[in-house]
Amino acid sequence: MKKLTALSLLPVLFALACGPGNDEEDERVVRVRIQTVEPSTISAEVYANTRLEGAQEALIFASIPGTVEEVLVTEGEEIQAGERLIKMNSDQQVNAGTSAALASVSAARANAENARANYSRMETLFEAGALSSQELDGAGVALQAAEAQLNQAYAGYTQARTARDNAWIVAPFSGKVGRIWARAGNASGASPLLSISGNSGVVAKILLPESDIFSLEVGQPAYVTVSAIGQQSVPGIVTAVSPTVDPVSGQVSAEVRFDDPENLLRPGLSGRVSIVTKSITSTVVLPVNVLRRTRNGYQVAVEVEGKAELRDIETGLISQGNVQITSGVEIGDRVIILGQNSVIQGGAVEVVN
Repeated sequence: MKKLTALSLLPVLFALACGPGNDEEDERVVRVRIQTVEPSTISAEVYANTRLEGAQEALIFASIPGTVEEVLVTEGEEIQAGERLIKMNSDQQVNAGTSAALASVSAARANAENARANYSRMETLFEAGALSSQELDGAGVALQAAEAQLNQAYAGYTQARTARDNAWIVAPFSGKVGRIWARAGNASGASPLLSISGNSGVVAKILLPESDIFSLEVGQPAYVTVSAIGQQSVPGIVTAVSPTVDPVSGQVSAEVRFDDPENLLRPGLSGRVSIVTKSITSTVVLPVNVLRRTRNGYQVAVEVEGKAELRDIETGLISQGNVQITSGVEIGDRVIILGQNSVIQGGAVEVVN
């Protein structure tokens, strides 16, 4: 019979000392943080970078050749429709044309007056029997030709005077002066003299991926976030959507208008436009990071009377780090939002603030 040594008894003694198990470890409590589910709203949005434009915006060119004589406004100045902006020194050809047109009017008027007097005299002779009807008709034709020539001279003079009056560049609508390129002494050419923006808000003309063409509609709410005004967001509305995809860029064009009653926006500012294409109200919305990934999908951990309950869920709309839960979680449930990955089904949890 073999004798038991002290070394061989150590495992037995260790097992007897430890006992059948550690009850404290089996009753491990996980400290968690919860969120009570309340009815929420989640929206789907599409985004595009843009540079804002005036809803009424125009580049002003000189309609006749000439030289800038004087610029009467400054950048940023408020102007009214019809107000004079720039004085042009129209060239000699325009001035000569006006003088020639006026001379043509004077000559045509004298010719018409002579033709009327001649027809009146011929008519008297015809009534006295001293003139044939053919001669009277000839005088009538001459009178008609003289009057037509006078009308043509009047039209030429009006056109020449309009060209002369165009030496004044006037505002086509009320608004604010933007960039001024004109300088006194510069000749007018193909370049604009100045730009004007109206007082009816600003617009953003954007391009979006073709996948958004069926979700975009006129009238959808939108907003623009501009870094130049401290990342503030200004609300707007979609005013136009292209029904087709541009064959060159492969994108869909849309226009968003911002009325901007607080006058925060300026044409030329860059920003990020967001269009709300779909919105669901009174639904369950949770942060995406509270979900637990499984082989079959996702789970959410819910605290029920101090225990963790793992529930399979179905998701819907996802937007800006949030997800709509369509089944598995209801209004009023206490969802574990911190510590959810450490709990087990039926495990004890302690809710902490």
